[in-house]
Amino acid sequence: MYDGGDHTPKLLPCSHTVCLHCLSRIAASQTRDTGSFRCPICRELITIPRGGVSALPPSFLVNQLLDLMSRQRREVIPKCSVHINQELLFCETCDTVFCTLCTGGSHSTSGSSCEHTIIPFSIAIKRMSEILLYKANECISKLSQARDAVTQELHRLDLATEHCLDQVNRTFQDVSALVEHRRQEMVAAVGTACEEKRKVLEEQLALIEGEKNKVERECEGLQYQVEVRNITQRIGSLSEKLDAAGTLGEPRENAFLTCDFTHNDSYATLETALSKLGRVRTSTTFPSLCTAQLNSPAVVQLQTTAVLHTVDYHGNPRTSGGDPVTVEVLPLGDTGSEPAALDFQIEDLEDGTYRIKFRSPTAGRYMLKLSVFERPIKDCPLFFDVTEHNNPTAMYGSRGSGKDEFLQPVAIAFDESDGGTVYVVDTGNSRIKVLTADLEFVRHIENEGLAGRSCTGIAVSNNGLVIVNWRTKTVTELSPVHGDTLSKFSHNAFQLPVLTPEKSGRIIYTFLLFKPGLHHCPVTNKPNFRSFFGYTVESEESLYMSSPL
Repeated sequence: MYDGGDHTPKLLPCSHTVCLHCLSRIAASQTRDTGSFRCPICRELITIPRGGVSALPPSFLVNQLLDLMSRQRREVIPKCSVHINQELLFCETCDTVFCTLCTGGSHSTSGSSCEHTIIPFSIAIKRMSEILLYKANECISKLSQARDAVTQELHRLDLATEHCLDQVNRTFQDVSALVEHRRQEMVAAVGTACEEKRKVLEEQLALIEGEKNKVERECEGLQYQVEVRNITQRIGSLSEKLDAAGTLGEPRENAFLTCDFTHNDSYATLETALSKLGRVRTSTTFPSLCTAQLNSPAVVQLQTTAVLHTVDYHGNPRTSGGDPVTVEVLPLGDTGSEPAALDFQIEDLEDGTYRIKFRSPTAGRYMLKLSVFERPIKDCPLFFDVTEHNNPTAMYGSRGSGKDEFLQPVAIAFDESDGGTVYVVDTGNSRIKVLTADLEFVRHIENEGLAGRSCTGIAVSNNGLVIVNWRTKTVTELSPVHGDTLSKFSHNAFQLPVLTPEKSGRIIYTFLLFKPGLHHCPVTNKPNFRSFFGYTVESEESLYMSSPL
């Protein structure tokens, strides 16, 4: 706003008016050694006078307008309608306009206004006008931003439409090319079949013409024959040719040639496939109402899952997926360099929710940025802390030899086929403790394979449990109910064998035993294998066990 101080209006040679404060900043940023700057309105090059930008002439017209507006403001002083010369006052506390003469000096019913803020009504009008103008400008700014956002979205919609149409055209061009290729194959097949038949028939026709010409030549001069013997020979020869002509009378090929498109369901399948080829996907997701949160506290090196819930413009949850979700997980800190984003995976649950999975390498504060259609969701970015402490969600047991106690528990296995039964090798007590999925005690399993407090591994097989004893170098398969030994074996190549389960599907069914310090070699590359109850053993270095599927 122009005034008589730092914001004094200055007239430029290009006839534009700019305040002194703005000119000083522009000149300081543009002049350097040139002694000139460009008008911020028309970009004309302006030479700075010897006295600097303050030496530029004032804008007479703007100053006249400022004076006129100042006089108008001084003249507009609200007066009481009853007491014409009495200026109206305004109480900011009560939000009331009053005249001191009309109210007897106080506008309040209590007669005291010492705690009320009283100002001239003209000043109150000016303040409210300024507030109104500020709110109006703010509203206009917001609406302008909204207009730009919608315009940009319309532009992106046009680009997406062009991309979709291009995809449609290219896809159907590919389909047309496939159809054309098949048409050419059919045309070639028809031509080949026709040529094969034509060749046979033309060969037969040539044979017939040859025989006919031969008979015609032999028949020349027969009426002049007088020797009976020659006539008889000719009659016999012609009889033979007549019999041969009978065999040539029927075409050796036929003219049957047709294209059959009803011998299978290919035509109907093609029609059905074309009716299902492609789809137009849209979405009603409204990003600024979508929310996201972490499923559980984030722990270093453990997988963290954030769930994104999408809703439409009315706040109703979305029931389908397919939205383009953009994710960025960044650590926050004073490293001084650009932080490296974490790797992540997005899982579309096809019900309007999305799982974002990632692992934080170090403890500290992190930031999760989520956007849909390249527009940020509500309360984005999401800040969270990653801790080094993984607090247990459930605990069971203590040190000892009782029902709920352990001595050196070393291995654990889960049987998901019966609801997640937990098997814990309690090596110090030479037993297996069986727990429910909720860590409630079920029973103990004892077996000779657990003797010597030397069992180091356990896994679930199709038939029961498999344990390994490093001291006795024995692998035992036992019943998970009574602990009876189902089968067992050992091998002279074992040295401190251990058991490493690899989980696949519901049941763990692949195990690897090896000597420490030696690398496992694929069984298929080594000879000299021996089989033990459905497993395969390598005689020199390692044992690779695959239970029957």
